[in-house]
Amino acid sequence: MNVKPFPGPSCIRLYAYEDDEDFVDEGFAEKKGKDKGKGITECKYKGTSSAELKTFGGQQMLSAEQTIPRRDLSVAFKTYKRQLSNYQRLQLANNYCKAAYLEVMSLAKEAGTWVRAKPCLGNLDDLVNEFRTPPLPGRKMEVSVATAVIPDVLASEMAEMMTLSSNLWSKLLFPLVKHVEGSNVVGSLQYLSYADVSIKAAVQMYAELQLPTTLVPTRYFEFLRYGKEIMDGIYIIVDVSSRYSDPFAKRNSERRPSGVIIREHGPEDCEIIWIENVEVDETREKLYSTIIGSNLAYGAHRWVTTLLWNLKRDKSSFSDLKIDVHPGAGSFLLALTQAMKRFFMECVSQHPDEAALTVITSGEDPIRILHNKKLTEYISFVGVNSFRVQAKPLSVFQFLMKKDLQLEFRVFGGSETNEVHEEPELLFTFGADDKSNIISLHKRVTKEVQGIVYGLQEASMDEYCSFILSKTLTEDTVNAHIVCGNKSIYEDSKSRMANITPSGFAIMPDGPGGLHCDASLVTFLVQLYYDPLGNPVDVEFVRKDFLSDLNNIIRELNEKVVGEKMTGIEIIHLTQGKASCI
Repeated sequence: MNVKPFPGPSCIRLYAYEDDEDFVDEGFAEKKGKDKGKGITECKYKGTSSAELKTFGGQQMLSAEQTIPRRDLSVAFKTYKRQLSNYQRLQLANNYCKAAYLEVMSLAKEAGTWVRAKPCLGNLDDLVNEFRTPPLPGRKMEVSVATAVIPDVLASEMAEMMTLSSNLWSKLLFPLVKHVEGSNVVGSLQYLSYADVSIKAAVQMYAELQLPTTLVPTRYFEFLRYGKEIMDGIYIIVDVSSRYSDPFAKRNSERRPSGVIIREHGPEDCEIIWIENVEVDETREKLYSTIIGSNLAYGAHRWVTTLLWNLKRDKSSFSDLKIDVHPGAGSFLLALTQAMKRFFMECVSQHPDEAALTVITSGEDPIRILHNKKLTEYISFVGVNSFRVQAKPLSVFQFLMKKDLQLEFRVFGGSETNEVHEEPELLFTFGADDKSNIISLHKRVTKEVQGIVYGLQEASMDEYCSFILSKTLTEDTVNAHIVCGNKSIYEDSKSRMANITPSGFAIMPDGPGGLHCDASLVTFLVQLYYDPLGNPVDVEFVRKDFLSDLNNIIRELNEKVVGEKMTGIEIIHLTQGKASCI
């Protein structure tokens, strides 16, 4: 049977989806029958015999010539309702997937990568042109391409990492990707591999992208991802926005055809081409406008750098050991510090987890104060603010590594932020070979009841975004999860992640230049604890405590890193928050 190909986007309006309102037009009369509502509604055009109703996949269909009625016939027109069959849905999905594959390969070729030719997939111009439609006013396109060699990962393994587990994909690209949910495709999409046997996997993805600041809104994406083997040893992972299959998907950003092209590179490595092609809102925030506008914050180079950084971090090893560590301590340290960074990113998110955190300052206030509902031992708050400092990110990073530990140890020492302390003892470092990520444990003997207090710090550095986070650990925690020997009571349980609240900093360059850029964007996050048996604590009281810490940090950065004596502190858009009691 000669079945008419599924029409392009210009003709989609002629059909009604099963979940949409009925589309009614002239030319066909609905035939009441048991198949009503399934696939294409069985219908009969006036003057058409039942023999002319063809059958495909167990459903009756009009012949190709009679799909769309002619309006110049002198006949008595009646109303009809037509819905897409599963076959037509599959055809549409397959055409979009082929067009997205073609678009990703075209972007790679245009960028001058090792892709030298576009695949021959027939005439898909209508769909490709739809992908290249200019964005609406207030929106913009961000397109970038990056290449890299991924050591110790085969091409087939890389393809599996990208498609088989959304959790693994999120872990490898954290903290750029803050949160991911993956679900099995439903409906006709689950049969894509029948239409194209080279498609190995398809998954529906929901992803949140977040910069480490409260000033930039979270980007929400929903898209279809599928993996395809182009030829032996060469794979492509294609992402395409759900708007082409579900116009009501929850998102504020569109992932136009993007993806990763992967090929073998020697016996143990693979080589990738990373293509980012997204439609997003225009940047309205001024402090981070340079790094976002230059496509450094979300561009393909940052995705690749984040991937490589995480792979190196996973291969961390111990050095400078002054204590015996348990064989399982490494995995614990990686998991705990990852959880600490997730807490940081949750605090700056546009919509923090309401089960754990409540924002108690107004949305217009650049200083965010959150109530941490998970800690019951104290009345616990978190303060967050971002600011700019005229100094290279590398210099800022080196200064704040030491300052961060001082802030963390003062909780148990009863000291002020700027008080001079004896250096804590370094017990070990656990880091990547190139020192791009270092986890270290420090010990200090205090005069307080606590006796010995430990400070755990992770300092991670790359050209786009660096973090310095720390938290205090009790002696019992160290004995339970880190040390080996007579004092060891090592346990591997979920309770070991009960308290992961850190303090610290995130540092981004204010423009091109990476770690040697002329200016830095810093986000400062600190835990603030209050006695539950003391006086009631209101927002303004907490805000003033946070401002005291923030002013000291900015003053010291300007005096010791920038080299300018500060006579007064000016913080961008400081406003008064409304007071309320917790």
